[in-house]
Amino acid sequence: MNQNKDLTKAVHTHFSKNQFDKCVDLAAENVQIVAYAFGMTFNGRNEFRGFMQGFKQAFPDMTISHDNVLADGNKVAVEFTAQGTHTGPLQTPAGEIPASGNKVSLNVIEVYEWENGRFTKMANYQDSASLMRQIGAM
Repeated sequence: MNQNKDLTKAVHTHFSKNQFDKCVDLAAENVQIVAYAFGMTFNGRNEFRGFMQGFKQAFPDMTISHDNVLADGNKVAVEFTAQGTHTGPLQTPAGEIPASGNKVSLNVIEVYEWENGRFTKMANYQDSASLMRQIGAM
């Protein structure tokens, strides 16, 4: 199996277990995270940690299950389902959305670029309108 596929799966396993240090260890120092649904870009390990912690603040029980993982060279595309309960505030570019208590199920695609055992870029694609509907924000 492609090592980069295994590393990508490890990022999600660590995220699901709130092991942010282990996630950050798999990222390059100058990692770039692009969250297209929210129009946000995060640069470097500290901002990557903040991106993860922001989601876990809003959905502390969020876990990821993989649907498809495809690899080609140094790139890995993963389709997954993220499920959790909205029990904390969600920070968005438009402001904070208070906890709704609603359970959510999100279909997400992420594309990773790997170099020397660390990912240098991750692009996150999800349906933000579906998320907003599920938490009662629209």
